[in-house]
Amino acid sequence: MQIDNAFLRVFINDFVKKFRYYNTDEFVVTITGLEKFISKDDTILIRLIEELKHNNFTIENEGNLESINEIDITCKNITKNTSYNFKYQIQNLPAILEISSKTDMPVVGIIITKIVAQIISKLKILYKAIVLDLDDTLWKGTLSEDGIEKIKENLQSEQGAPFIAFMKFVKSLANELGIFITICSRNDSKIVESTIKELDDNIFPLKNQFDYIIANNNDKSGNIRKIAEQLSILPNSIVFIDDNQIVRDEVKLKLPEVFVPEWTNHNELITQLIAGCIFERVEFSLNSQNRRKQYKIIQTERTQNTLPKLTVKVINDDKHTESIKLYSKSNQFKFSQNDVKFEGDTKSLYFEIFRENGENLGICSAITYTNSYDTFHIQNWAISCRYFEIGLEEFILMYIKKIANASKIFINYQHSEYNQKVRELFDRYSVAFKNNNKNDKIEIVISKEIEDKMNNNTNLREM
Repeated sequence: MQIDNAFLRVFINDFVKKFRYYNTDEFVVTITGLEKFISKDDTILIRLIEELKHNNFTIENEGNLESINEIDITCKNITKNTSYNFKYQIQNLPAILEISSKTDMPVVGIIITKIVAQIISKLKILYKAIVLDLDDTLWKGTLSEDGIEKIKENLQSEQGAPFIAFMKFVKSLANELGIFITICSRNDSKIVESTIKELDDNIFPLKNQFDYIIANNNDKSGNIRKIAEQLSILPNSIVFIDDNQIVRDEVKLKLPEVFVPEWTNHNELITQLIAGCIFERVEFSLNSQNRRKQYKIIQTERTQNTLPKLTVKVINDDKHTESIKLYSKSNQFKFSQNDVKFEGDTKSLYFEIFRENGENLGICSAITYTNSYDTFHIQNWAISCRYFEIGLEEFILMYIKKIANASKIFINYQHSEYNQKVRELFDRYSVAFKNNNKNDKIEIVISKEIEDKMNNNTNLREM
């Protein structure tokens, strides 16, 4: 059945259901304190709770408080038999009221969406990049027809105000949350670059903010694929924003995994992204803020040297805390879907990567394993998408061989449609990975010849 409210539709279809591509667990979310504030005849709220239940989020309300400023939440994962508690703070009620007035969603409904979004964001960051059109999306007019002076004039006029406000919003997403910002335009690339260079940042706030620009006359779906490859992310991590309905339809048809908002004005677009929880985060993180900086540093290293010289620090993860965080958020390079159940004598390590000047570029990988007298068994291994193609896979494989200390090495493996980077590793060192009959446990055999090849494919060294 079609969801009538457009903003609720985005939240369910493009946020909650997107999460279900990665996670099928059943959750029961008990919310204490909202019961008296829930109208039994509010059709939008009823529909929200029904849709969440249909997507394995059962909302239970209890408590009869007359006023609340924080809400106690218990989230039970029925599938994994785990639970945790947290509090939701109601600190900016005017902002929630503003969203309510723009979306026709009740305040209680918006609070419930934010609570569910926090649960989802704790487990998986869904959207990592925005791909932006230029003409009539970031400025009024068509560059190839109107020219830069007319574009400037439009931005400086009253009609430029919503474009500038939208760009400031996107800039905040980039600087505060680490969202990648890219351009995908049907224009001449040299003209685009010279135009952006000439515009002042007071009328073009995204000046010097772009992580990648692609401008040509090719289909935008194909260009978006190239952008995803450039950023080392999957297309389903991308939000594509374009004013042209024909272009939006082309991308939806050829890349249905990309989120393509439907919008008629920038205010509606911003509200849709906020109400849909598209860029929701569970924490304000320095690591997130530095993500784009780290990406640019790695890209510079790659440009200057195919195999950048970096150092890696190996850290014991006694409670599996950092490892579980990485497993829950990784897809392209993750061997197993076992993210949390590590028992007994299981151990975890995580790896931090540093530049030669000592700058910490963040956690890049994690492994979880058991080590008996003759078998080194890896339960899971993941690498963050920021650190592909710099020799990290080779470094960790050789490190595993070292700490296995002549034991046989096995690793659990579950194929998925996402872990393409694992399959690329198999292809690169096919003789080192020996499958069993079920292909669910692989023996890793690193001969002297393979080790020499790996050494030639990495300049990473242990700190």
